[in-house]
Amino acid sequence: MARLVLGINSAHADSSAVLVSERGVLAAIAEERLNRNKHCAGFPRLAVQEVLRIAGASLRDVTDIAVARDPKANLAAKAAFVARRPATTLPRVLDRLRIHREVASTSDQVADAMGAAAADVRAGFHQVEHHVAHVASSFFCSPFERATGITADGAGDFASGLIARCEGTRIDVERRTLWPHSPGVYYTAICQLIGFDRFGEEYKVMGLSAYGVNRYVREMRELASYAPGEGFRLNLRYFKHHEQTRGLEIVEGQEVSVPALWSPEMERLLGTARRRPAPVEDRERDVAASMQTHFEDMYLAYVQDAVRAVGVRDVVMAGGSVLNSVANGRMLTERVADRAYFHPAASDDGTAAGAALFVQHQKHGVRRAEPLRHAYLGSEWTDEQIERAAAASGLRFEKLGREALIERAADTLAKGRIMGWFQGREEWGPRALGNRSILCHPGWPDMKATLNARIKNREPFRPFAPAVLAEKLDTCFRGTHEVPFMIVVYKVRPEWKDRLSAITHEDGTGRVQTVRRDENALYYDLISAFEKRTGTPVVLNTSFNENEPIVHTPEQAIDCFRRTRMDCLGVGSFWMEKSDAG
Repeated sequence: MARLVLGINSAHADSSAVLVSERGVLAAIAEERLNRNKHCAGFPRLAVQEVLRIAGASLRDVTDIAVARDPKANLAAKAAFVARRPATTLPRVLDRLRIHREVASTSDQVADAMGAAAADVRAGFHQVEHHVAHVASSFFCSPFERATGITADGAGDFASGLIARCEGTRIDVERRTLWPHSPGVYYTAICQLIGFDRFGEEYKVMGLSAYGVNRYVREMRELASYAPGEGFRLNLRYFKHHEQTRGLEIVEGQEVSVPALWSPEMERLLGTARRRPAPVEDRERDVAASMQTHFEDMYLAYVQDAVRAVGVRDVVMAGGSVLNSVANGRMLTERVADRAYFHPAASDDGTAAGAALFVQHQKHGVRRAEPLRHAYLGSEWTDEQIERAAAASGLRFEKLGREALIERAADTLAKGRIMGWFQGREEWGPRALGNRSILCHPGWPDMKATLNARIKNREPFRPFAPAVLAEKLDTCFRGTHEVPFMIVVYKVRPEWKDRLSAITHEDGTGRVQTVRRDENALYYDLISAFEKRTGTPVVLNTSFNENEPIVHTPEQAIDCFRRTRMDCLGVGSFWMEKSDAG
C-alpha cells in the first residue's frame, strides 16, 4: 500500500506541516511563512493546506497523520518529578493535559482546515516522542545506513536530549537527558539575563559572543556541566524553570512567550540583569563569550559520549541547540565525528518531518528514499503569477531569459549593489539558502554596515553568511565537510579575510553554505558568474526580510524591495531596478 504521511508540529513553537511519501519529503513549510507571525505556535492550519496543495493531494489521499508529541513518553520520570514538587507542578500538569487533549484532536483540526467532515479523515493517527522525531528528521533524510543519533534542545516530552542507535529503518534510543536538566535552558536563561529575552534570540547572542572575552569560566562551570553516561546537568539553584507553575506559553493562540528561567542566585553570580533598552556593554559581551565557549565544550563532550556509546562516528543531529553553528564547526574541524548530517529545519519545525518519517519507515517499514540534499521544499510561483504581482506594484520591470537574468544579477553584485533574489521553491528551515535571499558583494568596502543600515535594521554585531561554490570551500575556509544548510561555522582563511570582509565575523569565521549545481543550478550559476567578474567564488547571503518572517509571496518580496533601500530585485524571470541604484 502506498502511504502518504502528513507530519505536524502543533501546540508548540514553530508550528509546521510536512508531507512524506515513498519518494521522501514532498513538501514542507512553517506556519509563520504563511500567517507572518514569527515562531508562531498553535495548529498549523495554513501549512497543512499548503503542503497538500503543493503535492497535488487531497485529504482522502493521506494514509497517516503523525504529530511530534507523545504524552506517554517518559511517564515514570514525569510522575516522579510531580510527586517531589506537587505545589508548583500541578498547574503545569493541568496545562499539559489541556495541550494533550488539543493534540489528540489533530485529525479533527486537519479536517476543519481542509473544510471536510471528521468522518472524511481516513488516516491513522500517530503520536511520536519529540526527541525521537528530532533524530528521525535527520537520520531518515541522511545518506547514512548507520549513524549515531544526537538531539539537544530546551525540552520536549520531558527530555532535553537523546542519544540513539540508527540503522536502516530503525531508531533505538540508548539514553536521554531528562528535564529539568537541559542545554537549551542553560543557554536561554543566560541570554535572558543579559537582556535577550524574546523567544528565539539565542542566535543573536551567539553572534555577540565573538565580541567578548571568556572571563566567566568559573561561573559557567558552576552553572552547568556534562557528565559522560548521564547527560547535561544544571546546578538548579541558579535556575527556576523547574519551580514555575507555567512554562512556555502560547499568547493569543500563536505568539510564544518564555518566562524568566534564571533565579536570583544567577543574578548574584553574574551581575544585575540587563533590561531593554539598556545598551549592550562589556559585561554582556563577556558573559555571552563565556557562555558560548562553555556550551561548545559541553556539546563536544556530548557528541564524544554519544559516539562512544553507539560506536559509530557518523552522526545525525537535530534540535534547537543544534542550530549552534559555532559548536558544529568545532565538532567537525576537531574531528569529534567523521561525518555529520544536520536537518535543515533542526529546530521544532523539523519535528513535523521527523514524526512523518518515523511513521513511514519505522512503523510501516517503508524503504528509505534518496537522501535529502537540499531544502527547497516549500511554495513556488509561476512567472504568470509573478508578472501579475509586478504589474500591480506600479514599479517598472522587464522580463529576462535565464542567461540574461544571471548576467544582469552578477553585474549588479560585482558593482557593490544590494539585490533581492526570489526564485524557485521556498527553503525549509530558518535559513535563506539562495531562493529567498538578499545577496551582495562579500568584500565590498563597508558592505556589512551598509546592509544593516539600509535593509536589515538590526543589531550591528550580527554577522552575515557566505554562500560558496562547494568545490571552492577549502580554498576560502578552513573546512572540507560540505554544509548545504548553513549550519556550520568555519574559519576564513587569512588570505581571504580582506576579500570576504563583509562575511568575516569578529572572530575570523563565517557561517557557511556550500552550493552544488545539482542542488540549485540557478544559484550556482549566479555565483559562478560573479566569480568570473571578481575572482571571488562567494556571495554574501542573508534572508529576504526586514524584521519579519522570510518573504513568502512575490507581493511580499516586491513590498520589501520597495520599502527598503535595496537596489535591485530578481523575482522569477523579472528584473526591477531603482532609478537611483548605484
